Amino acid sequence: MAKFNLFAAIDIGSSRLELKIFQLTKEGGVSVIENCESKLSIGKESYHSGKISYELASEICACLENFKRVMRDYNVTEYTCYATSAVREASNSEYIRDQIFIRTGLKVEIASNEEERFLYLKAMAFNMKDFDSIIEDGAVIIDLSSGSLQVTSYEKSELKFSQNLPLGSLRIIELMSEINNNTINFTKLLQEYTANIMEIYRNSFFTDPVYKNIVLIGTQVDNIKRCMGAESDLVRSEKIEKLYNEIMDKGVYDFSDEYDMSYEETKQLMSALILYRGFSVEKGKNIYMPDIDFTDGMCVEYLEKKKVTHTRHIFTNDVFTSALYYAGKYKINKKHVEKTVSYCEEIFKAISKKFGLSKFDLVLLKVAAIYAKTGEYMNINEYNVYSYNIKRSNKLLGLSDRDNKIISLVVLFQKGIFENEEYNFMTKSKKLLIAKLASMLSLALSLDYEYKQKIKSIKASLKDGTMTISCNSDKDITMEEWQFNKRAEFFEEVFGIKARLKK
Repeated sequence: MAKFNLFAAIDIGSSRLELKIFQLTKEGGVSVIENCESKLSIGKESYHSGKISYELASEICACLENFKRVMRDYNVTEYTCYATSAVREASNSEYIRDQIFIRTGLKVEIASNEEERFLYLKAMAFNMKDFDSIIEDGAVIIDLSSGSLQVTSYEKSELKFSQNLPLGSLRIIELMSEINNNTINFTKLLQEYTANIMEIYRNSFFTDPVYKNIVLIGTQVDNIKRCMGAESDLVRSEKIEKLYNEIMDKGVYDFSDEYDMSYEETKQLMSALILYRGFSVEKGKNIYMPDIDFTDGMCVEYLEKKKVTHTRHIFTNDVFTSALYYAGKYKINKKHVEKTVSYCEEIFKAISKKFGLSKFDLVLLKVAAIYAKTGEYMNINEYNVYSYNIKRSNKLLGLSDRDNKIISLVVLFQKGIFENEEYNFMTKSKKLLIAKLASMLSLALSLDYEYKQKIKSIKASLKDGTMTISCNSDKDITMEEWQFNKRAEFFEEVFGIKARLKK
């Protein structure tokens, strides 16, 4: 990194567009030198009609053209521009991205829900000094956007689960707009609707988490803290309850006048309060409401690409711990999974450099190893098909839709049979990556074929067109050798090198 450089983060959100320009110094310091915001309710139209109109697309482009002028004034060349749920869920999202690029020259990336929420976690770690101690003591993080609500649980610094609910502060209002026109008591209706969904969620998923802290983040946090008069991140549940009662007693119109807010903004604040209150009524918990936004997470992502980190927490590990949590629901053999993952790492390490595989490809392979045998819980004969379906339905925080598809197909093709319609429409490079990861996974699985961990450790090396796996074992591994030799054909077909097992 030069003495200092500038980076721009652009967030095309559901209710606003934001530009933040960061100055990054060689010593690792980060400061915000410009912050521009433009309120534009994309979600109001997208969630209601399912698409974005030509007129609204023109307004989006006009805002972005203004942002680009600001970037030019600062001579910023490096940027990330993400669009979230309002654009992501619009049926014409690809047309909108194309129009933006033609009119402004800005390349817009659509962040999956899992990528978006992961960046918010990185923003928390970036901005909260107590982040590491908070997740060590256990934390439930309630991330409320205009489009949805994400509940994430940490126990002893490990990410356990993260579940998305269609309960965004703006989405609920738009979904219920037709009913709202036929009833006077919108507030009561909103309470009943959200309470019903949250009850279903708690009964089916949110069982016995161990935590001391609750962290409330999202688009309405600034407004809620301002109305409460909160001066720090740590807030009392009594204050949330008091503000909740105030808006319920006064109603949306009177509350809007008193706190100088628009009617639409107050309705979103009210729905946010109802949702936050549903998670923060439990006594004896510390409640935090930090000031963070999506652009801070983009900055952390940019720094990581530059091999600069501002957080002690290793977020890649969160992908693995949450994968183990979800896979554990299907009664996986944890010792078998642990061994398979370690074998995958060793095989990958031996051949990755020669075959152009990246560190992130190893992340995909390890997650595939965790899910590989989950399907045995359903059907022991076609377990790979069931494992594929389980992984497809379990999208992990921090992975894109593309990543999740690749992992699912690696799990499906672990037997070397490539039959899948989704796979047929993939690019050649993706098909090749999936084949490489699947063949490595297949070899690794053969080394603990009987689930008895007969092989204590392995060492893989590549020389003269042969990958030799030397294994350390004092037991009879005839079954493992038989399976290894069968699967070595698949490996040789993909990589063009032989695989040999040496005891």
